[in-house]
Amino acid sequence: MKNLESTQVEELLQILAKKPGQRIVHFTDKKHILTKHLQDFCQHIDTQYYLYCINDNCYDEIKPLYADASHMKIIKFNLRRPRYLIQGIEYDYLIVTIDFTQEDKREFLEKCYPIIRTGGNIIILIPNSTAAQRDEWSTLLEETYYLSVNIIDNIFNDADVIVAKRMHGWGDE
Repeated sequence: MKNLESTQVEELLQILAKKPGQRIVHFTDKKHILTKHLQDFCQHIDTQYYLYCINDNCYDEIKPLYADASHMKIIKFNLRRPRYLIQGIEYDYLIVTIDFTQEDKREFLEKCYPIIRTGGNIIILIPNSTAAQRDEWSTLLEETYYLSVNIIDNIFNDADVIVAKRMHGWGDE
């Protein structure tokens, strides 16, 4: 994904509720402008921000930058683990900025479902996509029990934003 503009990231953050005590998790594979904006957002409204770095380079680059951020937890995270639920923590928002060309989308979405609080949202940033790719994402999200799938293609020049909701009573969990 190409560089995102700061003003565009601020527009994206308008999707998030501005209330204290929330938990946001962000899966990423590299240093990202969104991380700084999320860190500021969470610090300002007193929200916990969990940053899951899925590779060593990402973790090693990001960890020192936010060592003093008390509301932020940076974790070296293995996507191959059997479950993503850690200590029963559920998140209000799950944000994803990883390259899915090497990852199994369905498996990822299935493992994420139990860690999103009922009524919580998953927000996935992907490079600009075709209609077929958008349909694939919509279908995958619906098949893994996410509802209200919405694809926003006008916030960023080089990325699409996919938003979906986890609802009570749906899915295997």
